[in-house]
Order: sequence, then C-alpha cells, then structure tokens
Amino acid sequence: MATERTAATVTGPDVAATGKGRRWPVILLIALAAAMIVASLAGLRLISEKGDDYASPGLHTEVWQSYQLRSELQRLLDTAHAVDDGQAGATSLILRLGVMRNTLDPFRHTPVFDYLPQPRPEVHETIERLDSLSAGWMQRLNWQDQASARRVAADMLAELPAQLRPAHDLIVVSNIAVAAQLDRERQSLQQTFHWLTVTLMLLACGCLILALRILSSQRRSQRLAGELQALNSSLERRVQSRTRLLHEREALLRTILDSTPSDVTLISADQRRVFYVSDDLLTQTGTRRAEDFHLEALFDNGDDYRQLVARLGRGETLHQMEARLCPSSPYWALLSARPLRIHAQSAWLIWSLDITRRKAMEHELQQLASTDALTGLYNRRALLRAAVMQLRRERRAPLSVLLIDIDHFKRINDEYGHPIGDQALRALARQLGDLMQDDALLGRIGGEEFAVMLSGMSPEAVALTAERLRAAVAGAPLIVNDDITLSMTLSIGLTQRHESDSLKSLMMRADRALYRAKSEGRNRCCHLPPVEFTPSEFDEI
Repeated sequence: MATERTAATVTGPDVAATGKGRRWPVILLIALAAAMIVASLAGLRLISEKGDDYASPGLHTEVWQSYQLRSELQRLLDTAHAVDDGQAGATSLILRLGVMRNTLDPFRHTPVFDYLPQPRPEVHETIERLDSLSAGWMQRLNWQDQASARRVAADMLAELPAQLRPAHDLIVVSNIAVAAQLDRERQSLQQTFHWLTVTLMLLACGCLILALRILSSQRRSQRLAGELQALNSSLERRVQSRTRLLHEREALLRTILDSTPSDVTLISADQRRVFYVSDDLLTQTGTRRAEDFHLEALFDNGDDYRQLVARLGRGETLHQMEARLCPSSPYWALLSARPLRIHAQSAWLIWSLDITRRKAMEHELQQLASTDALTGLYNRRALLRAAVMQLRRERRAPLSVLLIDIDHFKRINDEYGHPIGDQALRALARQLGDLMQDDALLGRIGGEEFAVMLSGMSPEAVALTAERLRAAVAGAPLIVNDDITLSMTLSIGLTQRHESDSLKSLMMRADRALYRAKSEGRNRCCHLPPVEFTPSEFDEI
C-alpha cells in the first residue's frame, strides 16, 4: 500500500502537467472563436447603427437650415418694407423676426463648421452679427407700439441688405462643411471595417494554428503515454527500495533518540503531527500517547513558548535557550532547536537538558557576589549598582544618601575580640534593617561603615530618619552572645542628590558630611546640602 501511494504521488504531477498541456490549446481555441463572434457582432452592430444614422431624416440639416435662414432674411426684409409703408403692423414684424431667430438658433450651437478644410471665421461673425441685430430689434419692439415698429423697420432696411450676401455665403460654407463631415465619417467607417477585417483574419489564423497544435499534442500524448507506462514500472521498483531504506533509517533514528541523555521531540511546524517525543516529556505534560502531546503544555512560562515558536517560525536555529519546563513540577532546562524537513513537511527538532543544579549554583554565586558575607546586606558593589539602576528608573525623583560609621569600633575589637565585633556588626545590620523602610537600599560598604539610599523623600524627612537611626542605636544597647552588652553610637553624614550630580559626587559629598560629623564630636548627624560642596572641593578630597 505504501508503495502504491508513493508511486501515485510521484506520477500525479506529471499527469496533471500533461492534462494542463492538453487543455490550454483547446481553451485558447474556444477563446479565439468567441473573440471572432464578438468582433463579427460588433461589426454588424456598427453597420446597423450607421445605417440608422444615415436613414434619419434630421441628419445633416445644416444645408437646409442655411437656405431657410437666407429665405427668412428676405421675408423679414419684405415685412420691414411693409411696416415702413404702413401696410403691416408691429405684430407681423415681431412674428417674422421670431421665426428668423428660431432659424438662426441652430447655427449658434452646431459643430459642423469644425469639419471645414480651412477655418472660415467670417461665418461665425455673420451668425453673431445676425444674432446681435435680431436680439436688439426684439428688445425694442412692442406689440402695441407702432412707432417703435417703424423705427426698427427702418433699421432693418438699413442693415439687412448688407447681410444677404453673407447669408448666401453661409449656404455655400454649410454645403462644404456637411460634405467634409460626411467624407470624414466615410473614412472613419472605412478604417473601422479595415481593422475589423484584419482582426477577423488574425483570429482565423490563430484558430487554424491552434487546431494544428491540438492535433500535434494528441500524437505527442499518445507517445508519452507509452513511455510513462514503462517508467511507472521502473519507478515502482525504485519506490519499494527507497521505502525500505527509509524504514531502516527511521528505526535507526529512533534508536539514537531513545539513547540520548537529553529529552527530545520531533514535531511538525504546524504542531499537528508528532514524529517523536521522549517518554519523560510525555510524563511532564501529563499525556500517555505521542498523538496527544502539545508543545505549549510543556512550558511553565507561556512567554518562553511563544519566543521559541516565533524564532523557529523565522527559520532560526536556537542554541542553549534557558526556560522553565513541566508546570506541575517546574525545573530549569537548556533548550536547543532547529527547523528541518520531514517527508517534504516543515518540522522542528527540539531537545532539552536539565540544568536545575547549575541554575542553583549560579544563583548561589550571584548571591555571594552581591551580598556581604558577614551581615547579609548589599556589599559595596551591589549597593552602587542598585543605586545606579534606581537613578535610571527615577531620574527626577529625589535621592538621599546616609553614610553611617560606628564610633570607636576598634575598641570593641581590641577589648572583646574580632568574633564579638563581627556579631556586633550583624546585630547592628539587623537593627538598621528593622528601622528602615522596605524600599530603602541598605548595604555595608566598609569595615564598620554602612550606607543607606533613600528615594522620594524630602530633605527634612531624610534628616528625621537619620536622627531616628542614631537615637535608636544610642538608646538601645546591643546584646551579643547573651552575656555581653555593648553600647554603640553612630556618626551619620547625609546629603541629597542635585540634578547635575553623578553617583560618585553624591557619595563623596556624603563622605564629607560623615567626616564633619566625626570631627564635631561623633554620635551626631551632619547634613551637607548640595550647594555647600562644589566640584572644586571634590578635587581637594
């Protein structure tokens, strides 16, 4: 069955390609025949439309209208004579003038004069002259006013005889324009028929060529069918051999994956098919069968899963990506993954290695690097790093520094020994931690010297905090080893950060304040505002 499916898959594209090769000439032949039908119908419709146009009685009436205009001018002139002689009234003159204007009106809008071989501007001048004269006469006439009719008739007798000759020229020009228009339409129609004839001939030639191509393709298809049958027999044998080799390689790959110390999964890129998954990964996701395995269920943090899928989706290869796996019992793992192809399908190979012990050691080393081993507070380096990070987050928030030094601590070491001195430092560290707010940064930066970073507090509140620390330590002796009571006092130097201060200048000013507290008698707090300590003073320290 596997052999038959593989053979069908191999020969399928060839058959499809052959089918497409046979179909396209037929489709093109049908398209050409349809184009010929459309072109023929278009030509018949054009002939019908032109026949209807030429059969229309109102087509090219400009010649008749020009004759009519010349006649109306003569009739208007005769009417003007009658009015002038008293044989006709204003009514006759107005009616005759209205008929003349109606006859003149089509000439003001006709495009027929655009077809003249040469422009004849005198035609438009004649039309405009007649229109202007007739419009003026019409405005002056009144149905009841015979006197105005005689005056207008006198004007007509003076003007109209001079317009008869231009009106006759209008007849000639109209004949020439109509003849030119008809000739141009004839040429356009003739050119259209020429193009239609050429188009039909080309389409007919295309149909003939395609018909020959179809006959040739049929002969070639018969020959290829025989060759394909012979190739299928050879291909089936090769597919059987190839399938057997693939099964052997899959068995070898499964053996290798089962033997690797890492947990491995091989899954399709769409995550719909699981080719292989280690038993440990199935247990961690709470599934029993590989078909039910879901990659997302393996991750304790959904962001790690989305990052892995996004990078693999872009075709990247991952090396040693740290993530927490197994939500029911989380542990740290080191992931490596790479995209590949299995059976012409995109897939991902992912393997993981348990690094929980290494992460614990890294955490322990990080704690040792950032914590004072004696007091458990920040060491100097970690405190300064935390202060820098706080400055970056809150550039405009006020930041204050308290430098704390135990007065005469050397006496405690000399009198009770260094172990007791170490216990005293630890006890003081606990007391300072209890007295400070949760957001304060507290660290040991020297032998008996501590530092506190306070953010978001006014100078007055910082001064009260420093005084409260000093008074609390001075008023509450430390009990060490349950039998030794130590009385300690603190000297505290405090200052606030100016917006132009760096962390180094801030610490130097706080150290200057601490030095002043010690020089003034110890067991006191000394506040040094930013304005009291200029950059020139930094250089002297």
